[in-house]
Amino acid sequence: MADSPIDQIKARIDVVQEIGAVVELKRSGKGYKGLCPFHGEKTPSFYVFPETGTWRCFGCGEGGDIFTFLMKTQSLTFHDALSELADKAGIPIGFTDIEFSAGSAERREHLQKLREVNEAAALWYHHQLLAANAAAKARSYLQSRGVTNETIIKFRLGYAPEHGGALQFLQEQGFPSQLIIEAGLAHIKEETGFTAEYFRSRIMFPIRDTRGVIAFGGRELGGGTPKYLNSPQTPLFDKSATLYGLDTAREAVRKEDRIVIVEGYFDAIIAQQYHFRNTVACIGSAITAKHVEIIKKLTNKLTLALDPDSAGQMATLRAIEVAQEGFDRSLVPQHLAPVAEEPRFKGKKAGKYSPLPQSPIQFEEQVNAEITIMELPDGIDPDEFIRANPVAWQQQMNAAMPLIEFAIKNIMGAHDLRNSYERLKASHELLQAIAVMADPLKRDMYVRRVASEMQLQERDAIHEMNRLRRKYAAGAAQKRSQSSTAPDGIANKYYDTDDASVAESPRSGAISERMRLGNTLEEQILSLIINYPIIAQEIYVIIEVNDFEGTETRALFSLILQASGRQDSESTASALIESSPVLVDVYERLKSMHTVQQTQDSALLARTAKQLALRLKKVRLTEAINQISVLQHEAAEQNDFSSVQALREKSFTLLAKRKRIDDEALLQT
Repeated sequence: MADSPIDQIKARIDVVQEIGAVVELKRSGKGYKGLCPFHGEKTPSFYVFPETGTWRCFGCGEGGDIFTFLMKTQSLTFHDALSELADKAGIPIGFTDIEFSAGSAERREHLQKLREVNEAAALWYHHQLLAANAAAKARSYLQSRGVTNETIIKFRLGYAPEHGGALQFLQEQGFPSQLIIEAGLAHIKEETGFTAEYFRSRIMFPIRDTRGVIAFGGRELGGGTPKYLNSPQTPLFDKSATLYGLDTAREAVRKEDRIVIVEGYFDAIIAQQYHFRNTVACIGSAITAKHVEIIKKLTNKLTLALDPDSAGQMATLRAIEVAQEGFDRSLVPQHLAPVAEEPRFKGKKAGKYSPLPQSPIQFEEQVNAEITIMELPDGIDPDEFIRANPVAWQQQMNAAMPLIEFAIKNIMGAHDLRNSYERLKASHELLQAIAVMADPLKRDMYVRRVASEMQLQERDAIHEMNRLRRKYAAGAAQKRSQSSTAPDGIANKYYDTDDASVAESPRSGAISERMRLGNTLEEQILSLIINYPIIAQEIYVIIEVNDFEGTETRALFSLILQASGRQDSESTASALIESSPVLVDVYERLKSMHTVQQTQDSALLARTAKQLALRLKKVRLTEAINQISVLQHEAAEQNDFSSVQALREKSFTLLAKRKRIDDEALLQT
C-alpha cells in the first residue's frame, strides 16, 4: 500500500532542520535538545528524536511531530500546516470533495459560488483600502513601497481591518458561513469553536486566474506573524499550481516569449508597474512541476530572479531542478566517439575475445527549454532594484546567466579549492552539472574549462563526465516516472531529505512495534468516540491530545474534543472535520470500524473504552520513561549532571503516573 501524502511529507522533511530553525538545538546522544519554546526554562528539557521524527518537552509535557510543532509555533490549523509542509516537501495533496459526489453540474455550481464569495470579498477589501480611515497606515505603506494608485486599482489591492468586518459583510450578502470557510476567508477557532475571519490587519493581494479571484495573500501590518499569509488550499486554489500576476502577464509572456519569475507579491507588482509585464511570482517561493506545466503552454524560456539571500539561492537551485524535469524533451541524435580503451565482450573462446559492435550514433533526450538566472545585488529585493534603476534591471535581464554558469559559480563558491579533497568534491559536482547538458559543443567547452580550473587531466575529466552521462541516461526514464522524488543533480548536496537519507535511517523493530500498538489503540478509541459519543467522557478523563502520536488521529481527536462541550456535538465535529478535507477519509474509515449491532450494552461499551484509554496512556507513559532512561544515560556519559537530575525527577513523576494507571486497569478487569 502506497504511503499517504502525510507519510511522504514526514519522509521528506528533516524534523531537526525544521525545528532547529526555531529552537537552538544541540546534539545529545542520538537526539537533540534545546530550550522549550512553549514554556520558560533555563535548563533544556525539549528533545527532538530524528529516528521517530518526533519531539517532546519533559518540562511542560508538550510533544508531537513536525505538523504539531508548526501548528503550535505558528498558530496554524491542521489543514494550513498540511498545505505549508506539503508545499515545502513538494508533495501534492488531494481533497475529498464529498459535497461534489452528486455530479459534475452540482460541482460546477458550487465552484461558481466559491468564486462569487471571493469576488465579493475582494470588492469589500478594495473599498476598505480606498476609503476607510483604518486603512491610512496601509495606504501609507503602499506609497512607501512605490505602489501607484493605478497599480492599486489594476491589481485590486485591498485591506483587511484589524477589527474585521468582512465576515459580517459576506453573511449580509447571503453567503452561508460554511461557504465562506470553504473559500478560505474564515475559519473555526480551535480554542472557542467560533467562526473568525482568516485575514486581519493585512494588505490584501487578490490572487486571480483567467476567470477571477480564487484566493488571497495578506501582508501583515500590525506586527503579527506570519509576515505573509496565504489562503488555505481550497477547491479553487492550489498554490503549487498558481502563479501570482499571470492573469495580467499572460499576453506579455507570449509576446516576449519569456517569463520572469520573482519571489514576492510586491516584486511582481512593481515589475509590471515599470512595464516588465512578463513577470510573475511564485506563491510560497517554491517552483513546482505544476507551475512548469502552466509555463510551457506559454513559453519555453524561463528566467529566475529570486531574492539574493540564502533562502532565495536555495529556491533557485530547487527551481532549476523542477524546471529541468518539467519541460518537454525531444530525442536528438548524438555521434559517439569510439571507446578503444573500454572494449565490451560478447564471450570468451580459447582465450580469445571479440568486442561487441557499437553504433556510432545514439539518441539522447534534450530539454526543450532555455533557463537563465538573474543575479541581484546582495541585500536588495527585486522590487527595490527595479524602483531604484529600471534600466539596470533590464540590463540584468539581458545578461542573465545560463544555467551552467550559475551552477559553476555556486559550486565553486561552496568549496575551499585550496584543499585537495574539497577541490575533488567540487570537480565531481561540476562534472555532474555539465553531464546533463544537451549541447555537445558546450559540454566539450565546459569540461575543458573545469579540467583547467580544477587542475585535472583533461582526459580524466572527459572520461568521468561520460560515465555520469551514461548513469544519467539510464536513470532518467525511471526518475521521471516517479511523481515525487528528491532532487538529484547539481543541487543534490543542498538537500538532506532525499530518499537515500531516509532509507539509511530505518527505525528499530522495537520502535516500530510500539508505534504500531499505539496507532492501533488510537484508531480503536476514535472509532468508539465517533460511533458511540455517549461513552466519550470515559475517554476524555484519561487521555489528552498529546497521547495521540498519529498525525491524522491527533488532529481528528483534537477537533472532536473541541466539539465535546457543545450541544449537538456530533454535527459540530463533522463540520470541523469537513473544514480539513484530508481528514474525511480517516473519519469515514474509523466510523466504519464499528456498527451499532456489534455492541448494544452501554456498560460494556464504557468499560471497553476505559480499558483502551488506559492501555494507550500506559503505552505513552512507558515510551516517555524509556526515552528519559536513554537520555539520562547519555547525559551521564557527557558529565551533564544537572540534566541527569532533572530527568531523574521527571522519571519519578512518570513512574508514579504509570503506577496509578496500572492500579486503575486492575479495577477494570
